[in-house]
Amino acid sequence: MDASVDLTQGAKSAPSTIKRAVIAGTIGHFVEWYDYGVYAYVATILAVVFFDSSDPTAGLLATFATFALAFFARPLGGLVFGYFGDRIGRQRSLAAVIVLMSLSTFAIGLLPTYRQVSILAPLLLLTARILQGFSAGGEIAGASSFINEYAPQGRRGFYSSLLPAASATGLLLGASLMVVLNGNLSKEQMISWGWRVPFLIALPLGIAGLYLRVKIEDTPMFRALLKAAKAEKNPLKASITQELRWIGVAFGATLTYGVGFYTVLSYLPSYLKTVSKLNEATVFSITSVTLIAHIIALPIWGAISDRVGRRPIILIASILLVVLTYPVFLMIAHSGSVPASMFGSAVLAFVIAGGAAPLFAYMSEMFPTTVRSSSISIGYNASVMLFGGTAPFIATYLIQATGNPVSPSFYLVAAAAFAALTLILAGAENGSHRSVLRQT
Repeated sequence: MDASVDLTQGAKSAPSTIKRAVIAGTIGHFVEWYDYGVYAYVATILAVVFFDSSDPTAGLLATFATFALAFFARPLGGLVFGYFGDRIGRQRSLAAVIVLMSLSTFAIGLLPTYRQVSILAPLLLLTARILQGFSAGGEIAGASSFINEYAPQGRRGFYSSLLPAASATGLLLGASLMVVLNGNLSKEQMISWGWRVPFLIALPLGIAGLYLRVKIEDTPMFRALLKAAKAEKNPLKASITQELRWIGVAFGATLTYGVGFYTVLSYLPSYLKTVSKLNEATVFSITSVTLIAHIIALPIWGAISDRVGRRPIILIASILLVVLTYPVFLMIAHSGSVPASMFGSAVLAFVIAGGAAPLFAYMSEMFPTTVRSSSISIGYNASVMLFGGTAPFIATYLIQATGNPVSPSFYLVAAAAFAALTLILAGAENGSHRSVLRQT
């Protein structure tokens, strides 16, 4: 793949402009994962509110199935918003994404319960989640293209790492808000109306995000493309016909972060409550330490990738995850020690950050500007749809089917191993180790 054309318009942007671009790019990720954090932390309540409460395990499985099914809308959203991102611009596409995302999250807070409307309640929940998945599918490709096309050469790994950092921060805020609510409301109040509050807060967050996104210009690279009248007429077709091999590499490289994030950082609260039988306060403490470790690690890994390359860092993280995941899950499940669970979870979160921090720069540098959003959308969203978003459901099912509380680790080990194999076979020939963004 030719990466010899080095057009670093991002380096010409003023530092203040780059800062505003990074904030505008990451705000949608923050809102998206704020919702996921709330959903994961309140999953046991949603299982009672939206499903038949006579079988708690079945209700929890149904809650996670709803979570997983929404991810099947991600590729479609990625295709739609990726297409428009490559045709009319990243900024316009991102503005539309955050409107849909915040409205669909807000809508969940208004839904009737199973007791009120029976089977209609989970159907409405699924509809809202599908709309969230549709919008999330367009978020990642647009945001990663937007930030990388603004970021200066030699700093793209660092700036790209702020995208998953925004995700983890959103999760942390969602979990923190749920702890505040649980600490001030009774269990009956939480089931009655307290669970609605964090979903309703998504609306003002979305309004703030929309304001930030409409107040900044599109990327210098995309504006140059429009000026030269070189925008791809059918970026989706061009992506599939011209970039299919590298879309496959993006698919495989995403597994370490995708499955790791959803297994360790999103599913962890439910695992600690249902398997380790820990109380809410303890679960929050472990979850917070895990997320903070992940957030701190991300810019470190991103900065290192600017020096040694994206692929080596993701490969190292994938191999470490293969080696460490089973022992850590074994320790969490059987030690009965809160400090041990906290340490083990933090270690995995730190390693997963190595698979996340360079990923978005790595994918952005694979593809030319004309099809960057479309190509990232296909590779990343297909991977997350099939193996990432399904992780909480698969983990819950594996424990129920095998009776082995460590069984979720097998899934994560397999995903990380496949990612490592993909990166080994891909080699470094796509030129991303040179931190070059291709204009054409």
